[in-house]
Amino acid sequence: MNLKELFPYPSFRDGQFDLANSVYEACKNRNRLVVEAMSGFGKTAPVLTGSILAAEEDDNRIIYACRTKRQVFRVMEEIERMQRKSQVRTTYLFAKGDYCLLKETSRFPVSQESFKWYCSFNVTNNLCSYFLNISLLNKEVDSLVREFSSSVQSHSRFLGTCRTAHVCPYEAARLAIANSRVLVTTYHYLFDEASRSLLLNSARWSPSETVVVIDEAHNLRDFIRDSATTELSFADIEQALRDSRELYLGRIESSLAQILESLIDFCAKNTSWYVDKHRLIERVSQSHDATWLPNIAFELSTCSGVAWQSIATGRNLPTSITKVGDFLRGLLSSLGSERTIIAKSDRALFLVDTDTPSRFTSLVKEYKSLILLSATINPSDLFLKSIGLDGRTRIHKVNPSQTFRVRTIIDVGVSTRFKLRTSEMFRKMTEKITAICNAVRGGIGIFVPSYAVLDSIQPLLLDVGGDRNLLTEARNLGNVEADEIMQSFKSRPGSILLAVQGARFSEGEDFPGDQMDASVVVGLSLPPPSPTMYAEYTKSGFSKHDAYLVISLLPAVRKAIQSAGRHMRSPDKRGLVFLLDSRFDDQEIVEMLPAWLKQDLHEGDFKSQEIERMVKDFAI
Repeated sequence: MNLKELFPYPSFRDGQFDLANSVYEACKNRNRLVVEAMSGFGKTAPVLTGSILAAEEDDNRIIYACRTKRQVFRVMEEIERMQRKSQVRTTYLFAKGDYCLLKETSRFPVSQESFKWYCSFNVTNNLCSYFLNISLLNKEVDSLVREFSSSVQSHSRFLGTCRTAHVCPYEAARLAIANSRVLVTTYHYLFDEASRSLLLNSARWSPSETVVVIDEAHNLRDFIRDSATTELSFADIEQALRDSRELYLGRIESSLAQILESLIDFCAKNTSWYVDKHRLIERVSQSHDATWLPNIAFELSTCSGVAWQSIATGRNLPTSITKVGDFLRGLLSSLGSERTIIAKSDRALFLVDTDTPSRFTSLVKEYKSLILLSATINPSDLFLKSIGLDGRTRIHKVNPSQTFRVRTIIDVGVSTRFKLRTSEMFRKMTEKITAICNAVRGGIGIFVPSYAVLDSIQPLLLDVGGDRNLLTEARNLGNVEADEIMQSFKSRPGSILLAVQGARFSEGEDFPGDQMDASVVVGLSLPPPSPTMYAEYTKSGFSKHDAYLVISLLPAVRKAIQSAGRHMRSPDKRGLVFLLDSRFDDQEIVEMLPAWLKQDLHEGDFKSQEIERMVKDFAI
């Protein structure tokens, strides 16, 4: 079989065959490859084609890591098309809590934080028949595992099959890993130290026989930094105090009270964001001996007696207690590490691993090949340096001959700079958005930099577009609610979606055809100053300007570009992009924009009539 025979579509688009071949050669030659291709180009299918063909020939496996669960299913859709041509055994894997059937009969709602204890309690005490049947129903489990890896199923269908067979879906999915050529999962399993052992402990494939593909790679630095940062607020300790009091844990309550008093006093006397770890530990330990704090940290973090009692009596584990213990254990274990520092605000402490590049390279160094995918990595040298890759990493930039017909309008008359966020500024933004909605009759996506800005704009948009369907992204939106919003948007032409840059709907959600005709990017999503940002700036190893680019500006521009490209899904699509913020007109930012956003670029402080005229002229 060759690339053309394995490709899941009748023919390659311009640039797709070259991409598939580059991925194939990188996998065969144990290389690292970064792929830059704009949203809508269709990079998933050629990347899968090249990597799977190489893996079949060399008897390797592929781990395809996505940022979100929704993106996992986008990859699985392409694999389903490939399975019509060739047998490609594939498994997807989510967090254990996403599979649990026992929770459905629980006497109390099981929170995500306490699920580990809930599962452990029931398995250890032989109270989960779904888990017990994994070893008892060998033939049924083997059949289920084969079916799961040989055909793409929806998550609900897989859970239903396991419910009927009365076996644990997570254990069945885990068993299917060894039977699969391709594993599609989320970043968590690839970069979390505890979870990644599940991927590495395979009797069939070693890391040196594994190709790793990472989608949306521009998110890597932020994801790894955030996953290596632990926050403990004074409110967390206060909650732990209340929980220990309710559980009659007198000794733990007394210890927590001492720790809280010491931390408040220490932080009040130290005005800098930086905290000396040794001095902090001395202050918390006070008159106790050297074993007191490690023993307390261990007792709080394990807290097994409390866990069993909580679950057995039908209540959630008070995770506030274990959170304090985990932070203290992390603090103590970091004493020998210069790259892990403590930062503080007025209300919290932060344990920060400041060397993101070293952390990333240590996590991926064992794998045979590494393929990174992104719609925007410009400037590429800084992108590579920001995650610890050197100049030996190959870069494949897709430049198809077909041009995307996009008109980009930068409006410099408004801004979401923090100091300019007034009611008058939000009114001006709404006037411009209203003009866009009056001129664009198709679907519109409005992407703002934060939920705070969303909350300020949303009430002003209620009357925009008359009877048009206005949908708003909420904080902590669940999968079911997100699916309902997408179904409503896509089923009602001319809908308006108000969402947040970098959140659920701005990446990984596609709006092909006429589902969306314009993207409105309101503001630049620069992160606000914080102790963790100061820590990263101090230890980044970059020059002052490069540190600003890598840590603040580039992530914000990339979020804007991702949002702008949501509706550009094929070369024949006509689309409008509005960038509403004067900062988008800065020359440095304009240079970061991809070519497809600059081919028909207009800048100015446009009145409503001018916006409507530019839209109508472009649509003719």
